[in-house]
Amino acid sequence: MKKTLFIAALMSIFVGNVTAQEEFSFKFYGFVRNYACYDTRESLTSNSEQFYYMPKDVKPDAEGNDIYAQPNMMLLSITTRLGLNITGPEFLGAKTSAKIEADFAGFGTSNTVLRIRQAYAKMDWKHNKLLVGQAWHPMMGDMMPDVFSLETGAPFTPFSRTPQLRYDYVNKGVTLTATALYQFQYTSYGPDGASFNYARNAVVPELYFQAMYKKGGFQAGVGVDILTIKPRQSYAVTETKKETYYVPAHDETGAPILDGNGAPTFVPIEKSTTSTKNYKCNEAPVISFTPTLFASYKADRWGIKGRVTYAQNAAHLSMISGYGVTAIKENGEWEYGTINSIGGWIDATYKQPLKKGYLQFCCFAGYTKNLGCEKEIVGDIYMRGEKNMDYMWRVAPSILYTHNALQIGVEYNPTTVGYGEKEKNYTMKNPRPVTNHRICAMVKYNF
Repeated sequence: MKKTLFIAALMSIFVGNVTAQEEFSFKFYGFVRNYACYDTRESLTSNSEQFYYMPKDVKPDAEGNDIYAQPNMMLLSITTRLGLNITGPEFLGAKTSAKIEADFAGFGTSNTVLRIRQAYAKMDWKHNKLLVGQAWHPMMGDMMPDVFSLETGAPFTPFSRTPQLRYDYVNKGVTLTATALYQFQYTSYGPDGASFNYARNAVVPELYFQAMYKKGGFQAGVGVDILTIKPRQSYAVTETKKETYYVPAHDETGAPILDGNGAPTFVPIEKSTTSTKNYKCNEAPVISFTPTLFASYKADRWGIKGRVTYAQNAAHLSMISGYGVTAIKENGEWEYGTINSIGGWIDATYKQPLKKGYLQFCCFAGYTKNLGCEKEIVGDIYMRGEKNMDYMWRVAPSILYTHNALQIGVEYNPTTVGYGEKEKNYTMKNPRPVTNHRICAMVKYNF
């Protein structure tokens, strides 16, 4: 009898919990990804060389040999991903959902630290959508290249995930987007290196506005990103004072030198003293505008996509640009100007069904050009990428085989950078090409 009552009590607790949770549904997803890459020379990368930017410039040793002409190879699984999609009860007439997504590519001594990729809550009404939390930057999240390499087309295209408050209005295929964002993992550069403090100290959030049209397999859109940062909170001024002292004069034997009246004579000696004082900055912030234009078309087996972006100080978007000091005032404060670039890409894909699974062929092509600054650079510069880059291009064909949960792919990624000599406005002259050949292989198990 006691046993029967105990089982009944457990069942009542379980049923009660199920009733309380019946308005929620949970769906786990993710994959185990093993990623291997071979490079013919040292390059700028991140995430343990898996996220690729560009080959480094030639660095000759004492005998003229290129130190960076060093092949290397790696195999890692740190981009293995875990995610959870959640749907829940209505809120003020809106459907609600949430997402939590993580991988192991965080920062740590072993570089296998669990990190948040996405974590947001979302509310969907008939024509209005609201998202709060960390998600893909809307500048690239609405259309990405169909490549399997980790950088997903960067630095020719924006790439970022960031905390945001995003509003979408959707009606008859048109989506109007307004987003306020703050930096976290993908940050601007400045006097203290890469940091989100430059954006936070400006107080004004990063803003992004976009209009997009989608019908069937066709999609096109235009947007603009507006970023405000404050590079410095304070600055130091070193002052030098010169004082003159008079000491008795002596001849070569050390005897004092006397004047005609027998009185000792004196000679002047100058002594310099330096002191450093710190002052609070009242510098004007750096304000940048980064417009973008994109389009795509997808049919049954094939698709084509493309984007063009004019980047002003878009290092936080993983693009090659930044800003520099264009004037130094008498009181020690600085004025800044953005270092600009233009980047574009196009990729084409084709899917070939097989008896088991299918093959996907993709060819990605990207190009970016350094446009320099509208003013002369007279001081430091802060930017993503090698600082003497004139242009960069990449053509990357790949093939991916998918059967049920397993995917196997190979990609060939040659990237060429033209390195040149700096002009006063930070454009380059006499560029010379430097190329890295990267071969990547991937084995991925989806669940």
